[in-house]
Amino acid sequence: MDIRDWQDGDDLKLLELFGDPLTAQHHHDRTMLGASTQQPFGVGLVAVDDAVPVAAGAIRTQAFHPQRMWCYIETAPLQRQRGIATALFNQLVERAPDNTAFKTRSVTSDETTAAWLTNRGFSPIQHSQRVVLASQAFEQTDIAVQELATGSVELSKVVAEYYNAIHDWDPSELTITQAQQLLLAPQTGAEQAFVTRDDHGISAFAIAYPGPIDNVVDLLIGHNPAHANPTPYVHSLLAVAGAQRSLAIEIDNSTTVVNALLKSAVAADAVLIEHDATIWATDA
Repeated sequence: MDIRDWQDGDDLKLLELFGDPLTAQHHHDRTMLGASTQQPFGVGLVAVDDAVPVAAGAIRTQAFHPQRMWCYIETAPLQRQRGIATALFNQLVERAPDNTAFKTRSVTSDETTAAWLTNRGFSPIQHSQRVVLASQAFEQTDIAVQELATGSVELSKVVAEYYNAIHDWDPSELTITQAQQLLLAPQTGAEQAFVTRDDHGISAFAIAYPGPIDNVVDLLIGHNPAHANPTPYVHSLLAVAGAQRSLAIEIDNSTTVVNALLKSAVAADAVLIEHDATIWATDA
């Protein structure tokens, strides 16, 4: 077994052995695999058995999550239990700057991966889910909802403030410019933005992105973190955004307002859990 740097064409060779991703989250995490870079820093490695790539791993920095590097490793199903993932992880650690902390995620029900991560020094720091909310799960209220251009600086400011406020478990330094570039710019797929307002400006926001299947949109929803009672405003956005389509939403233990609202939809059997993940870190 040899471990080398990522080369052009490795993605196609690995895909033949890996198979299709199991979930949207799996597809997203695989995008971390690739060549090593300097700006931003990242390392991509491939394990080769008899000249055939059978596993790959990568570590990547995130500009607005400076405390930890993302780590992702995948081994072809028929090549597991051979210590390949451990060998990849050890070399990734060697290539990282000194005292680097790492984070990764696993399917919550995957006990084998959980045990492997624990043995590598990882501990759980967050629980996240991707849920699909049925259309018309919430009734519309008398709170006015306004459609806003995704390029709005006012919107970018609230999105950045909300994102930073709910990431004390993985400290974030998202700026207004980064919020615009990474969450709101045309290349992100952001196609609609809805907001509610009060006397102090935007009270809550919802940003719609094309979903993986027809009549389902991915929704980033949040609120002004300084607002005393954002719940009815978030409720109104869920009602309007989901009036004619289902909504796919990422939630975790810190998205408390959305989580509380979804409880009623869960009770009405209007929510499907599409993916359930645990996020791990080496410095927990």
